[in-house]
Amino acid sequence: MGITANATMKRDSIHLISILFLLFSACSLELRNQASMLPIDSEGWHASCVYTCEATITDSLSFYHVDITGRLRHNYRHDSLSVIMEVTAPSGDSFCDTLTYSVAHIRGTLWEDFRIPYCSHVCFSQTGTWQFSFRQNMDTELLTGVVAIGVYLHQDGKE
Repeated sequence: MGITANATMKRDSIHLISILFLLFSACSLELRNQASMLPIDSEGWHASCVYTCEATITDSLSFYHVDITGRLRHNYRHDSLSVIMEVTAPSGDSFCDTLTYSVAHIRGTLWEDFRIPYCSHVCFSQTGTWQFSFRQNMDTELLTGVVAIGVYLHQDGKE
């Protein structure tokens, strides 16, 4: 009877340790990589519409890669995508950047995902919530064919 109880306790302890390891690993991964994709209005992206996503930075000493992510419908008719991105620090300081990317069309699919490197080896100067805002910068009031836009952050060497 005592041998069976000891074996059960040992097995339960191993399971508990395994579960805790998985939980800590998942939490650690969450802090190293952050992704946010914002769905664009199904009617289209109005020139006046701003989409904002947030990322929480807890380590101001590490270096990050910042990528712009998005999704285009198969019938996106432009050869490029131009957006204005505004980055706002937790203190409220901000800067803008105009980004234009060539679009390579892949026919026969419903949509095309992209992830474009924006900045590498970036050290965020402050911990807290950073905002990344996007406005379309095309020569049209209503840009159709864009499904989503966002940002992907990952620490150097920890993708």
